[in-house]
Amino acid sequence: MEKEDKKILDLINKKETFDKISSQIEILDKAFRALNTDYSYHVENTFGKDHKIFEMKKDIEFRLFSSKFHLQLLLQQHFKIEKRIESIYNEDRESIIRSMYPSNPIFDYCEKEITAIFDSIIFHLASVYDYLSAIINFICNNKNETISKWSQLNNACRQKGVYLNKNISKIIIDEHNQFVNNLYKYRSRLIHSTSDVHPISFDLILSSGKTNVKFFATNSLIKNFSELREKAKTHKITVSYSVNWIIDSTLKSIMKILFGLKSEMEKNSTFWTRKDQGLTFMHRDPKTGIGEFVSKKMWEEVEKEVKNHN
Repeated sequence: MEKEDKKILDLINKKETFDKISSQIEILDKAFRALNTDYSYHVENTFGKDHKIFEMKKDIEFRLFSSKFHLQLLLQQHFKIEKRIESIYNEDRESIIRSMYPSNPIFDYCEKEITAIFDSIIFHLASVYDYLSAIINFICNNKNETISKWSQLNNACRQKGVYLNKNISKIIIDEHNQFVNNLYKYRSRLIHSTSDVHPISFDLILSSGKTNVKFFATNSLIKNFSELREKAKTHKITVSYSVNWIIDSTLKSIMKILFGLKSEMEKNSTFWTRKDQGLTFMHRDPKTGIGEFVSKKMWEEVEKEVKNHN
């Protein structure tokens, strides 16, 4: 039986939360730029040319932008719903406080609004991993473009073949088991099985008509993610908290994979054995005077920003 005295786990500062997500996406973009530069050093010299990876990452950029934009919409719509309920209450109190069978259509509509936006975020985030799998396969499988889904890449990492004994395979499998598979399962449930409407709850001050609206994450969402399940033992988790946690987890997961790709390219670098180096840019360390890959400094900046952000 669920405890009635559970505390509510919600976002404390919505603007600060949104700004933090925006900052994470900016850092991730820098990591993709470093990865792009790494490819030119360790795999194929493409300096001065259009880069396939740089083009492929634009799809990821759009999905992350869409996720952030829908997060903004969700937070804004939450505020608008509070004001709408207050306005309706001041004009017609009975439409808010009287019980209706099977439910109050005003609240039903509010729940659908928030759920529709939330679902869009889930769809965009899951799509990111499909686009990411194409980039991973392009880098690790000699520009091969036959893999376009995360499930294909996950299966390839578990079989004998190109990914056998690659360090990146372990990272992909770990991320799949710990987070990505759960995200995919929940998306699949929404698309193929049933909708998952997040319920509304609110406190109403009768004398003033002021409201404090909350939308709570459903059990079917919470049970898909172990960290949310653990928090739900002691807290009632809001949709706002849940969606922020899912976006944050996605961004951190992608960052782990990008650092894994960095290590994979460095380990299998062809830079020192290529006969035709072509045009190559190097960074001269001001302290040692030794030439270094430009990407080295780019990754150092990314690591520093990730550390400061966390």
